[in-house]
Amino acid sequence: MNPIPLRERNRQKVRQRIIAAAAELFGSGGYSQTTMDDIAAKAEISRATLFNYFPTKDALLIPFAVEIFQRQIQPRLTAYLGSAPNTLDAFHFLFMEIQQYVFAIPGIDEAFKRAILQPQALHQSDTVYEAGFIYSLIEILRYGQGRGEVRADLPLDKQARYIASLYISIFYSLMMQVEKVEYASEIESVLRFIESGIRA
Repeated sequence: MNPIPLRERNRQKVRQRIIAAAAELFGSGGYSQTTMDDIAAKAEISRATLFNYFPTKDALLIPFAVEIFQRQIQPRLTAYLGSAPNTLDAFHFLFMEIQQYVFAIPGIDEAFKRAILQPQALHQSDTVYEAGFIYSLIEILRYGQGRGEVRADLPLDKQARYIASLYISIFYSLMMQVEKVEYASEIESVLRFIESGIRA
């Protein structure tokens, strides 16, 4: 494996600092209230440097979601699985963590709505699945198989993608206001559906 050149390593460090700064500011002050100037100051870089990495605040949305999954949601899920919940409770925990750490941020819904309407966002969203959401679903399913609660005749990644599709339908309805959706009750409905699909 070839070592990463110093210049590229430095670029990655600056990019990560920007994403971490944005995540902290979005979480503490809300998405709408956070400005690019705020992010640049928090990351200790110039405004021009920030715009070289991310031309708009919305361009930070997907990297922010990945950051939240990797730094907050996944470790909390792993710790929760250590308390030996049943598989459905583990899914419930994950879905409510997403609500708490992502959807509850003021103004984030409008940003996601804009992202959904941008064709390039569909490709970027694959990163979220691979780096966070799908990984977390597979982690729960593998855990559930160990408890004898999850079927073994379908590959875990396929089951995870089926579950992701169900969850994304709620996400889409919430963001696009396709219909009146109450997050917690919709999650309960999805959990019942998941239960019938994964039962061993």
